[in-house]
Amino acid sequence: MKTPTLLDLFGLLPSGDLTRAAKALGLTPAALMKRVESLESTIGSKLVDRAAKALKPGQAGQLVIDHATRIFSQARDLTRDLEELAGLQAPEIAFGTDMFAAELPLGIALGRMATVNSRLRVRAVLGDFEELCRAVMAGKLEFAIADTTSAERHPTRLAIEPVAEHRVFFFARQGHPLTAGSELSLETILVFPLVASRIPQRIAVHITKAMPVAKVDRDTGDLAPSLMLDSFAVAKAAVLAGDAIGLAPLTAIESELRSGKVALVPFDAPWLHMSYGLFYPRKKSLSRAAQLFVTQLRQVETALQVREQRAVARITPKRKPRKPAARKAAALKQRRAAPATKARRRSSPVRRRR
Repeated sequence: MKTPTLLDLFGLLPSGDLTRAAKALGLTPAALMKRVESLESTIGSKLVDRAAKALKPGQAGQLVIDHATRIFSQARDLTRDLEELAGLQAPEIAFGTDMFAAELPLGIALGRMATVNSRLRVRAVLGDFEELCRAVMAGKLEFAIADTTSAERHPTRLAIEPVAEHRVFFFARQGHPLTAGSELSLETILVFPLVASRIPQRIAVHITKAMPVAKVDRDTGDLAPSLMLDSFAVAKAAVLAGDAIGLAPLTAIESELRSGKVALVPFDAPWLHMSYGLFYPRKKSLSRAAQLFVTQLRQVETALQVREQRAVARITPKRKPRKPAARKAAALKQRRAAPATKARRRSSPVRRRR
């Protein structure tokens, strides 16, 4: 591991061309092959298949690469965490998020962390699950926070940590035709264009029943709405400017509801909710900075859940308490008996006083 030969193998195989790889490493092709042969001699097995024109790793070579990749990654993580702990390196987080999760507690959690440690460096990327998953598995992002429905398709590759669950609602601009009626059907609502990010399969299976021409991904079952946007600010602007309808958690549009800019579309269903969490490569642990961020995220989420419950209570009409069954039956019996009593009183003779 201390010799450069293993690193040379990493540089050689992706290119598949001996001359090109040697030039990138500042070596001659002969010198590079000599190093690879030395590594093969040390391990006692052929690592590279030289029969084909393009160099490819053999079975042993692929095994060495897989294990070495994890070792190098863990070594880098250890160095990073030790330097952060000693104050030699500024804590850094690179993560991804989808549109809905970005509108919930992320900003508050990052703001609190930046207040505690002004050296914190953060890079957050917006995208749908498939984009974020590819970036996480490639090592471009340490983790991602999004709806975890699709993450369950990769149980052996991803570690999934649930964070919270939120109901989502259809909303439209104030004065939209859909906001004036009572409870509406899904078919009536989806006559208008839907503005959202990629909709996960769990929700998409219900929406597609009311949208026969909906565009569904064959591999994932996710739905691409009429206006597929990753920015919630852009999505809200599109809703306010026309007849399109949006889909969002209640706390994400709370201020617009209070100011009267938007109104909820009267529709509710038990499947209309999002379950978001974080996911990262199963064989890789989170950095210290990422762990602190997740802790802060859960604390903010607890307060957010209380806010959401109060907001839902404000929009839910209060029902009058029902009378107990026995009292209701007695009252009904009394009402039925009342006309007969009056009739008997009218028909009975009046006694005169002597």
